[in-house]
Amino acid sequence: MKSEQQFWQDVASGVNPGWTVRVDPLSAGPTPNFSRNDAFIYVVDVASGWLGAGATTTEDAAKILASSRALLADQDNVLTLGSVNTADVAGKAIALCGAAHANAVAPEVTAAVSMTVAALHETQTYARAVQANRQSGQAAMAGHWIYIAYRTKNGKGIITRPVWVSSVHPGIGQTGRFLDPDRLLAIVRSVVHGDTTSTQTTVGNAIAADGGAIVSRKLGSS
Repeated sequence: MKSEQQFWQDVASGVNPGWTVRVDPLSAGPTPNFSRNDAFIYVVDVASGWLGAGATTTEDAAKILASSRALLADQDNVLTLGSVNTADVAGKAIALCGAAHANAVAPEVTAAVSMTVAALHETQTYARAVQANRQSGQAAMAGHWIYIAYRTKNGKGIITRPVWVSSVHPGIGQTGRFLDPDRLLAIVRSVVHGDTTSTQTTVGNAIAADGGAIVSRKLGSS
């Protein structure tokens, strides 16, 4: 059985589109311009307030999906034991990064962003985004994708939820750039507040059923 660390290293080397990964605080340094990239991925561990981000293209995202599925077909490792889909693995990877306050060179960060790209493809949010992008003439995965991971108080599991913001949404961001960190945090805080104070959604119901979510001060209600 592979060690968990070895698994992350395998993911980092086997599913790597060559992006530059940024980690919390995302505001450190100037915002890079990735004019070729159309998909910007943000991963959030709510319990610690840790955030990471990476950028890729719709074409590379499809390759990441295929590679991720191939890696998950190998169940002989401690990470995927009991995990049957990319959402499970992406959630574990994000939570691990948050708990370790991982920096950009950690293989777990590349793995978390990579597995998130794969997990997004399997969501209803992705299907709706692709349809909207086609109608506006954008690439299938164009836009800003926020993947939020909740660690629950009963410790039974990790609950994830995707958020998509169109790259052409007025006043949100600029083409080929990451979201402004303050704007990103505002979006995340709003979603977290809704998920943790209401049971009107599937995510809210799941969080409540597991005793509530652990929420960092950074992402809690102001």
